[in-house]
Amino acid sequence: MKCTFHIVDVFSSTPFGGNQLAVLPDAAGISTEGMQKIAREFNFGETTFVLPKNDSANTCRVRIFTPRAELDFAGHPTVGTACALVMKQHVRLSDPIRLILEENIGPVTVDVAQRNGGFHGTLTLSGKIEAPAGAPSPADLAAVLSIEPSEVSQVFFAGIGVPFCFAQLSSNAVVDRAAINRAAWGATLSRAWSPHVFFFAGNLWDGGKLYARMWAPALGVEEDPATGSACAALVGAMASKHDFDGTAYRLSIQQGVSMGRQSEIEAEARKSDGVVTSVSVGGATAYVASGEIEVPSSVLVS
Repeated sequence: MKCTFHIVDVFSSTPFGGNQLAVLPDAAGISTEGMQKIAREFNFGETTFVLPKNDSANTCRVRIFTPRAELDFAGHPTVGTACALVMKQHVRLSDPIRLILEENIGPVTVDVAQRNGGFHGTLTLSGKIEAPAGAPSPADLAAVLSIEPSEVSQVFFAGIGVPFCFAQLSSNAVVDRAAINRAAWGATLSRAWSPHVFFFAGNLWDGGKLYARMWAPALGVEEDPATGSACAALVGAMASKHDFDGTAYRLSIQQGVSMGRQSEIEAEARKSDGVVTSVSVGGATAYVASGEIEVPSSVLVS
């Protein structure tokens, strides 16, 4: 069976930046095993598979796979899939353009708009931000990153759909210099609440600008050029703090620079009566290519 695919670069307004994504807009009939094998074949951070919707109120069902595992939710695949479906006219267009994607985490709303001749997508989630205690010490996390303990300002856990270990570092140069120590990662993070580490420099106040990198070896992703789910968790966790009494908390995140795939991500959390009610993550998506993949009958649903 031949299946169409589209390749887009997410959180970038131009091709060959941002985070690569393969989208199969008509994946009905492909087994879970087949989806995992196709994701491994593309070997991008994630590949998405679009399926018929279960609820008539929604746009479609979307499953997300890394080269190693299926994810309940991820930011750049959600934004990129919505933009790709609009770009290639796989969905009926409306004004404004709003898609509701059925993901394993639940329905995710994505608003798509045309800006400066390109496409921009913003996802919105209303789920609870998890922020458990028990994160590694700055010294332990410094060993994972191959940097000095004095260069780690704070370490904490947070997640919405996907858990992350966050580390704030002292400068952009330290972020660039970090190199994963596999032995330290295995001892400190591989069995922790989150084995994925998102580390950054910059100011965490409302309106702050961050410079970041992310490693997820447990998912088969050595380094990710743009991690929307981490940005959603980070902005939600910061807005949840008792000392923030505003209604909207925003961060701008630059990621993927050292990989040569610069990404620009905008994140926002909304707060009412002291509780975070929603988090949004958005950015541009650039179209790269389309084609067909031959899917063998051995990985089709019988």
